[in-house]
Formats: sequence, C-alpha cells, structure tokens
Amino acid sequence: MLQVIVNSIVYASEIAVIAVGVSLCYSILRFANFAHIQLAIVGGYLSYTFATLPGLTLPLPLAVLLAAVATGLIAVLIDVIVFSRIRDISAEGKMIVSWGVALFIRSVLAAIYGGSARVFDVPAEVIVFEDAVFTTLDITVVATTLALMIALHVFLYRTRTGSALRALASNYELAVTRGIPGDRLIRLMWFLSGALAAVGGSLFAMQTRLQPSLDLVILLPVFAAVTIGGMSNVFGAVIGALVLSFAQNFLIWIDFGSIFGGEPWHIPTQFRDYVAVLALLIVLLMKSGRAGAKR
Repeated sequence: MLQVIVNSIVYASEIAVIAVGVSLCYSILRFANFAHIQLAIVGGYLSYTFATLPGLTLPLPLAVLLAAVATGLIAVLIDVIVFSRIRDISAEGKMIVSWGVALFIRSVLAAIYGGSARVFDVPAEVIVFEDAVFTTLDITVVATTLALMIALHVFLYRTRTGSALRALASNYELAVTRGIPGDRLIRLMWFLSGALAAVGGSLFAMQTRLQPSLDLVILLPVFAAVTIGGMSNVFGAVIGALVLSFAQNFLIWIDFGSIFGGEPWHIPTQFRDYVAVLALLIVLLMKSGRAGAKR
C-alpha cells in the first residue's frame, strides 16, 4: 500500500507541473493548447543539451533553469508569430492551430536530435522505507513540484502582477477596460507556462528517457488531469493529477482475482492510460449532463 502511495505522488508530481501550464493558458485564452506538451519536450531536450554539450556541461539544476527560461521565451515567440494573430477566432480553431504548431515542433526536434532515446545521467540512491522503495530522484521530483506550486501560488495571490493575471482570467474585457495591459500579461503567461512545461518535461525525461515521441506518453494524462481539476482552475490541475495518479496506481495494485475468489490477477501496467481515458470520459459526460440540465 505504501509503495502505491509513493508511486502515485511521484507520478502526479511529474504530471502536475505540465498540467498547471495548460490550465494557466486556458484560464486566460480559453483554448486547449496541445503545443504545450511539445514545449515540455523542448524543455527536456534543452536541459539535456545544456547538461551534456561539450565545452558547456552545466550542473543539471542550472541546465534545467536555463532550459526553463529558453522554453519560456520560445513560448512567447510562438505567441507573437502564431497565436497573437488568431486571438479572435473560435476556441476550436485555436485548438486545431495549436495541434499544427505541436506537429511542427515535433518535426523540428526529430530533425535536430533524431529519433533515438537520450538518457539523463542522474545519480540516484535507492531508499527503503518500510515496504516502499524510492530514490533520491523521486524526492527531488516531488520537492521541485512542491516548490514551484508554492512559488506560483505566492506570485498569483500575493503580487499585483499575479492579481492582474487572475483578473484577466476572470473577465478579460473588463480587466483591460480598467487599465490592465492585456497583451503584456498574455506574454508573461506564455513565458510562465512555457517555463513550467520545460521543468515538467525535464523531470519526466529524467524518470524515463528523452525522445521526440515522449509527447505521446505525456499528452493523455496531462489533459486528463486538467479536465478532472477544471480546465481554468490552475491549482485544480494539481488535484486532478493526484486523483488520476492514485486511480491509476490503485487499480493496477488491486488483486481482482483474489477479490472474486480465483487466481491472483492484476490489471497490466500498460493499461494505466485507459484509466486516464475513462476519467476523461466520465468528467466530460458529467459536464455534458449538467449543461443539459441547465437548458
């Protein structure tokens, strides 16, 4: 049981950092940005490059920090070139454009780095606590996510700029008429979401491996977490990541065979993504039912 809890918290931490960026974008611009997942992969590759490039070889924490800044600037550049020009089209149209941007970024990454997997050289000591086994890297992942969420909360709720961002998310037109610089803060939002994506992608790659197709592993659980927590609820995405992660790991842990009096049988681990699909389906059906009831 303790092992399941540990695994759930670590996996949720990896998802949450990326999911928060998706929610931050949606809260202001009101569309699901699929390109955000590719920004996470960009951040992972930049971290790897800064940490391994001959003649540069930075300490990994500094490499991740520089990758976060660079990815944030890339996100701003993408907004300037693409999304700022389609502010007035429908949410569905923006979503389709974001998918096109994601495919373009994926192709660029594959052209630069190739399709082979890269592995971060991260020393990690194994820790045994009662019946749970985890590593120092797991602790780093959880601590990093917790620190980022605290810093983001302080920024959004204890600073004037954060209050202005929340005002834009609440009512964009009203906030702008009251003198809040909408375009400038949208750029800041893109920078923050891109930086968070880079950190999340780097953490995810350190726990697994880095390759252009990593987006396919991240996409479903991230958007499931955001949907569960509420698309426009920034910190709800963290709750959604925890709910999804615990659901996935507990369903895999349960011995369904023993429950029904037969041979031990567990859901294979490769079916964990189907839990995310089921969660998405349930949440969307519930929202659809509420919308139908209001009509």
